[in-house]
Order: sequence, then C-alpha cells, then structure tokens
Amino acid sequence: MSAGLLSTAYFPPIAWFQHAMKHDTLIIEYHENYLKQTYRNRCKILTANGILDLSIPVIHQPGKQLISEILTQENEPWRRQHWQAICAAYGKSAFFLFYRDKLEKFFLKSEPIKLFEHNLALLKLLFKMLKIEKEITFNTRFEPIPDNVTDYRYKFNAKATPSNMELLKEKPYFQVFADKYPFQSNLSILDLLFNEGPISKDYLI
Repeated sequence: MSAGLLSTAYFPPIAWFQHAMKHDTLIIEYHENYLKQTYRNRCKILTANGILDLSIPVIHQPGKQLISEILTQENEPWRRQHWQAICAAYGKSAFFLFYRDKLEKFFLKSEPIKLFEHNLALLKLLFKMLKIEKEITFNTRFEPIPDNVTDYRYKFNAKATPSNMELLKEKPYFQVFADKYPFQSNLSILDLLFNEGPISKDYLI
C-alpha cells in the first residue's frame, strides 16, 4: 500500500490527479500554513480568450493562517463569476450537460465556508464522477520532510504556465476552442472531464 501527500486544491490540475492515481491512499495536507497564489484556491480553464485563472478570494488575517482555517470571502460574487466562466468555456463541450447539475450546487451558496472543506467536497465529487475509488485521509501534524509517503505538496506551480514537466505523460485530447488554440496541457481536471467524459479515468491511468 502506497500513500501520496498532496496539498488541497480547487478543481486540481490534471497532473495532480495523475500522481494521485499512483497511490492507494491520498493524504491531504491539513496542517500547513496557507500559501497565496497556488492551486489551493485557484484553477485554470480554457476559454474563448485563452487560459483563465479562477481564483477563490479568501479572508486574510494578520500573521500566518492554517489552511484548515481559511474562510472564503463572500463580499465578492466569485461563485457566480466562476460558474458563469465555466459555463461559457465548456457549455458546448461534449459532456458538460452530463455533469452540470452535480457541480452547479457548489456555486449557489452565499455564506462563507472553509476553503479546505469546500475543496474536499469538490474533490470527493470529482473522484465519484471519474469513477475512481481512493482512500482520502489527513495528516495529524505538519512535517517538512514526511516519512513513508511521496510528497507532492509543492510540486504544482499555479503561477507558471501549465508545464508538461508536472505531467506523467502528455496525451492531447480534443478541447473546446481547438480551432483557435493549440492543445493546452495540464489545465483543471474540469477541462478533461467536460471534453472526455467517462473515459477521463483511462486518460489519467
């Protein structure tokens, strides 16, 4: 039995899932300090105008904050904006209607929620939609160099252009707006799911 230690992520990039697939158990980092401008609160989708970062605004407090205590900022209409952007980007994709109702409910809330819990609920739904069974647990303390796990917490860089180096293997698939842009690798898992549907699992394997 192998375990992978990953940071929480908002609609994680494809590489996140590719590496997760290598392990029986996924340990989500629960005790790290929140890091700005990472996949912990953002994802990348492909739109008619190119790659777009969707970022969840969070409530900042003085000093360091644990990722498990970060609250979403609800003074901004980010939920509506994100959902509108996703619908505009993937509304004509092959499998958007197949998954739409399962995802839309996450964008209809208006109260602050812990970012970690929000991401975890989405992650469990994504694994269910991908028909992938994984044991998901959390660590009990922060360890800079953890033992007996493969550490991916700082492998994925949201500020950089999506990098093939993060991918185990790049296999182009059809993308919406393929007539405007060359294949864009390592976007949010949403891009793969909406374009490839049920065979997304095979792509990740």
